[in-house]
Amino acid sequence: MKAISRVEGIVSSLAVLLLTVSALALTVGVAGYVLAEDHIERSASARIIEVALGSIAALLPIFILCKKSFIAELVDAFTVVSIFWVLAPLLSAILYSRATEMPFIDAFFESMSGFSGTGLSVLDKPEALPRVVLAWRALTQWVGELGVVVISGVLLPFLHRSIRSIYVVERGAKIAPTVVSTTRRLFTIYSLYTLAGVLLFLASGMDILDSVLHSMTAIATGGMSTHSQNLGYWFEAGNRLVAVSAAIVMTLGALNFMDLYNLTRGRLRDFAESIEVRGFAAILSTFLVALGAISIATSSVESFWVWSFHVLSGFTTTGFSLAPISEHPDVVKVVIILSMVIGGATFSTAGGIKIKRAIVTAKLVFWETSKTFIPKSVVVVRKVGGEVIRDEDVSSIYSFVALYGLTLVATSIALHLSLLTSGIASYSYVDSLLETSSALSCVGLSSGIASSSAPALTKAILMIAMYLGRIEFLPLYTIIGAYYMSKITL
Repeated sequence: MKAISRVEGIVSSLAVLLLTVSALALTVGVAGYVLAEDHIERSASARIIEVALGSIAALLPIFILCKKSFIAELVDAFTVVSIFWVLAPLLSAILYSRATEMPFIDAFFESMSGFSGTGLSVLDKPEALPRVVLAWRALTQWVGELGVVVISGVLLPFLHRSIRSIYVVERGAKIAPTVVSTTRRLFTIYSLYTLAGVLLFLASGMDILDSVLHSMTAIATGGMSTHSQNLGYWFEAGNRLVAVSAAIVMTLGALNFMDLYNLTRGRLRDFAESIEVRGFAAILSTFLVALGAISIATSSVESFWVWSFHVLSGFTTTGFSLAPISEHPDVVKVVIILSMVIGGATFSTAGGIKIKRAIVTAKLVFWETSKTFIPKSVVVVRKVGGEVIRDEDVSSIYSFVALYGLTLVATSIALHLSLLTSGIASYSYVDSLLETSSALSCVGLSSGIASSSAPALTKAILMIAMYLGRIEFLPLYTIIGAYYMSKITL
């Protein structure tokens, strides 16, 4: 009976999250239908409504049957999160396929990229898609990076028992006493900065729709654009303010929600003293100095600002671009790769290893090296930003960094081999490494590998990397944990 109850709890939680996604799709579809300017827009909106209503009709009875069951075990929450991040993109892929003529594998790729906040795209001309599809595409990033569980907490607060454990796995930290109050505050902060982004993009010269959609993908550190040239569409036309607006919003999106909360409340001292805010500034400055030296050494000073924007885009794991990355020198690509690997702050919408983990890892090297020169009788208290780093924290950080590194190497080699075996030899291994880093850190900057013409295996490898990066290797942790638990049981 207990096993059945646990399964029902998992099913109930999945139903809640998928109903939230379906309700959002229905809202977009209805809005698109009402605002449609032609038959194509109206038809695409109607098909989105169809898919959303069909999903709700299928999920509602399941939820009603299992609504009295809740997740009690953390491993069950791990299971829900691992399964949900496959089912949500699958539902979105059906929506894309119905609303457009997109091949299903491309629809699934676009959906996985959207919900994971990656921004890699296989669309040749997103500007040719109906506006309602572009709105859904941006919404998947906005919702996916904040967390569907947070949206569920805002829309369905009476189901707090169904989402409590999932929130712990998905987001972990709280900025209020309860999960429900935390989700409300997160949603409020996120919405306020999204609105600020809309105003910035409007002031920079974008129209209202582009401003809304780009603000959503900027604060979500997602980077999907309404144009195939990304922000280069405006930048190459001489609009430099668009790059400035994007830089501000994606930097905010990459910061810890607690730091954003302090900034919103006017607690500027707490904000400025945050280890991740100071770490962000220090690491970014280091990258910019490196780019300055490269631009001088290669007589490419005029490219410095574009390179700097792309490094900031990679560091915040946003993925906005001003020009083709493929045209950058390999040494610049390496700096971009490093920026993507580190990524933004913990408890933010950013991906990557995260600033705090990177700082602790660097300090651990220093601490371990200094042991040789410190008397054994001296007790060393390891601290980062006033926080004591415990042995279990060290183990957790080491395991994550090691798992990230191993996954990056394995997937980048697999990606490069998939290109070579398909007869595509125009990309170097650095290009494959950049593309894989972009997928694994949920960035979206591309060397050109991700495209509609990419081999199916290449797309599959990138999707796996995006999936693992978004949920931070939860399936691998679950499998490893289950293996060791079985050994203990035996």
